[in-house]
Amino acid sequence: MSLKSFIKNSDYSDRYFFKLNSKEIISEINNLLTENFPNCNVEDISEIHKIIKDDEINDYRLNCFHEINKIPDLKKKIFDAITPQIFPILGMDIAIQKNLNLSIQMPNDKFSILDKHIDYESGDSPFQWVLWIPLTNSFETNSMFMTDSDGSYNPLKIQKGEFLLFDPNTYHGNIVNKTSRTRVSINIRLKNWFAPDIGERVPDRQHGIYYEDFCFSESTLRAFKMVRNTIKE
Repeated sequence: MSLKSFIKNSDYSDRYFFKLNSKEIISEINNLLTENFPNCNVEDISEIHKIIKDDEINDYRLNCFHEINKIPDLKKKIFDAITPQIFPILGMDIAIQKNLNLSIQMPNDKFSILDKHIDYESGDSPFQWVLWIPLTNSFETNSMFMTDSDGSYNPLKIQKGEFLLFDPNTYHGNIVNKTSRTRVSINIRLKNWFAPDIGERVPDRQHGIYYEDFCFSESTLRAFKMVRNTIKE
């Protein structure tokens, strides 16, 4: 199965757009977002700015962050939504960040700006990729921006029901949302299980602390079993 058979836009090798196999996880998180705000009377979370004030958004986001990471079988639901599309890029032996992250960027919220950066500069592994799933349609200034091959810095257009896998060694970030819609998205980091661990440089990014097992190929599972049996003997 070729990588091109999955790719919607193959102009760049540092970003890949796919359709979600399952929308169960985004439906569950969408419901959680509305349930965790008192007296929430909006069904479309892209309009959540109509009921949440600027000084309430951070507490709301943190509360939802904790609740999202309590979702039963969270990693399995993510797995069901994104495989096998990611295998040609990361392989079939994958580690995943322990906690799913939540971003909310309301219109004109200057406190949600994430300056242009690459993740390696802040201590993340250069071998990881970021899984980015919008819970709302993302476009123009409410989306994430990435540097293109010509050096320009542009927003990504991605719809709810799709996901993005991108290399965070490419400059990315966001600017003030000048649209009339809130952008809500989740993200989590993935890397090949056998990629070098840079935990000595940044101890809190080690496997077991920052990453945990996500999935393995059958051949790797057989190898692990053989090694365990050899150790027992």
